Amino acid sequence: MSNLNLITIGRAGKTLASMALIFILFCHIAIVSAQDRCWTAVGSDGTVDEADLSTVALSANSAAVRSTVTNATIDIRYNVVAVDGIFGDPRHTKSLTVRFADNGAAARVVVRLQRMEISTGVVTTLVELNSNDYAPSTVAQTQTISFNCDGPEFDFQKNIYYIEVQLIKTGASGKPLIHVLQICNSVC
Repeated sequence: MSNLNLITIGRAGKTLASMALIFILFCHIAIVSAQDRCWTAVGSDGTVDEADLSTVALSANSAAVRSTVTNATIDIRYNVVAVDGIFGDPRHTKSLTVRFADNGAAARVVVRLQRMEISTGVVTTLVELNSNDYAPSTVAQTQTISFNCDGPEFDFQKNIYYIEVQLIKTGASGKPLIHVLQICNSVC
């Protein structure tokens, strides 16, 4: 065999080894990124009840009760869809992260993750975050709750999932606001 053939075989071997290494790294990155995916929404993305359209204030990324309103409850719903890497893995529990503002006694934000069975229409609350469980703040704060520790995995074949948010204002000084909603993998 000539030196030229050995050089060609050596280059082909290096090329194959390089391609295999790139393939392995690509697959590893794809798996890691799939595990890091979360379902997310900004406050202004939800569907506001028609009856509440005159009292809601929507901005680029938030929903609030209008400052001119002294007493109102606004209902907003966010459709939760299956996201690769977050739903379908029974080994992981979930967390609900919410960025909200509740400046005191005249404001309240309630966030509920709901499951509705398609065949029966039965609605079940999976987790609830109530802003009254945290210290009031004039600026938005972020809180996280783990859930589904011992429960069944999300089943999008049999159920529909959505988040229901209530912005409650009971006085002129109240400033309830929703900025961000997120569901991710978590550890209970």
